[in-house]
Amino acid sequence: MLNFAATKVAFDLIRTPITGIGLMCGTSHDALDIAIVKFLYNDDIWSFDLLGAASANLTLELKSKLAIATDMSAVDYVKLDRDFARFCAKSVKDLGRDSLETIDFIASHGVTVFHQPQNGITTQIGSGAVISVLTGLPVVSDFRSQDVTKGGQGAPLVPFADKKLFSEYDATINLGGFANITLLSDTVLKGYDIAPCNKALNHFYTHAGLGGEFDQDGVFARSGKIDKNLLRNINELDYYHQFPPKSLGHEWFVSQFLPQIPHMANTADLLSTLTENIALQIAKNLPSNGKALFTGGGTFNSFLLERIQHHSSCLCIVPDSNIIEYKEAIEFAFLGALRILNQTNIDRNVTGATSNSIAGALYFP
Repeated sequence: MLNFAATKVAFDLIRTPITGIGLMCGTSHDALDIAIVKFLYNDDIWSFDLLGAASANLTLELKSKLAIATDMSAVDYVKLDRDFARFCAKSVKDLGRDSLETIDFIASHGVTVFHQPQNGITTQIGSGAVISVLTGLPVVSDFRSQDVTKGGQGAPLVPFADKKLFSEYDATINLGGFANITLLSDTVLKGYDIAPCNKALNHFYTHAGLGGEFDQDGVFARSGKIDKNLLRNINELDYYHQFPPKSLGHEWFVSQFLPQIPHMANTADLLSTLTENIALQIAKNLPSNGKALFTGGGTFNSFLLERIQHHSSCLCIVPDSNIIEYKEAIEFAFLGALRILNQTNIDRNVTGATSNSIAGALYFP
């Protein structure tokens, strides 16, 4: 394992591989993505090897509590913080029970509950201290607070990792609860949230009681018709016309997005309209021509991908399933590795902060 007493080394002297576990649970709260990744720095280039990956489905109790976390008492919130951390620790031990002695650290994104950067507030459920004690490994967590305190958005965090690990693309797009983008071909690194994605589609699909938790392959949305008036109203949301740095959170979704959606008897038409909105917003943010890497759960929605490609001249690249599903877990492992090595892992140009950050709280068992 890495000698943590010697991690404050000059960046150009880093040669030893560092192996970490990245934990990522998105806004849908359906599962915890776990990636075991080895990183190597050589000749000014970072590379990675995905050694193992798995998704651990959250218990119904955890999912129900996370869904109401913003309305909990302080005591119940702290208990949830502990319980989710315990779930993370158990999931790590279940996946890596035979190889934890080869792991240098864990990097945990947690679950974002409150995200109000304009008020200097951001919180993520999942105590790094608890995970560290229960796994016996150093843990990096709370990646956002430092940047928000510096006046930044605290999001998105993956653009810095995109730049180091996926620089062969002109842009990377994650189709998660919210769709976010990293523009890699510009001189200055840019990254921001574009629009609600799976969070919106899954919300209305499940509330319609159609069976399951999401519209598989966008089949139901494909059967509907676009409501042009509704599409126009959604596209006029203020957020879509703001310049980055900018980011989205649950509070915005509830207070700004949902009120735009009237009750509609035909759920297929609503889902078709929302899919078109997402596709249009993503397409207008893609670079002309070039190629963009698409990952995240929404990449499995073939109807959404078709609509994005229809509206864009940028070639949409879909990688293998491991990258689709675990890219963000891989990248949080990378951000954790940089924190362990005392290197910058958040770019102020992305978040709007006053300076770059070596972000993340570091806990030792």
